[in-house]
Amino acid sequence: MVRSHYPTAITTIDSVNMLFDLMEKEYNLDPFQIMAADSICSDDVNSIEYPARAQEMLGPFKMGGLNGFPFTGLTGMGAFAGHVPEDGAVFIYYAPHIGISKDGSIGQINRIGQSKASGCCGAARAALNKLKNGELVSGNISDLDYQMNTIEQIFLKQKDRIINADLPI
Repeated sequence: MVRSHYPTAITTIDSVNMLFDLMEKEYNLDPFQIMAADSICSDDVNSIEYPARAQEMLGPFKMGGLNGFPFTGLTGMGAFAGHVPEDGAVFIYYAPHIGISKDGSIGQINRIGQSKASGCCGAARAALNKLKNGELVSGNISDLDYQMNTIEQIFLKQKDRIINADLPI
């Protein structure tokens, strides 16, 4: 189902193996010279286990929050940069996540223990619904929901592009 929407999608295992092949062949770097970071949504379905070979890298340094946005910001990037081996490199795994249910519905997944598909990414879907309904206000960011409000502001700045997309999600 995923490949029907994303024909070139690959598994996490394949992506790590391709990264190591590239770093070893093109840059003469061993996996233990690579400092990894990830910025993926904090959704439980993204609590992936890196493949065994990924354990050869340093890290991962966690940067992500809702929708995969790197909420650690410049401070987090600075901290991450300070952890890189002197003769090494960095690898940042970044991605928002949009589920695809068993029936092909984009923006939903079939979660274990639930009889109906549920939203994935819930934060992106909520921001999109507010955007479509004209409920977002420029500059509205609260300490109580900072991550969600920041995502909403990003969506608001891209309103025309998002609303006019074939699949806004």
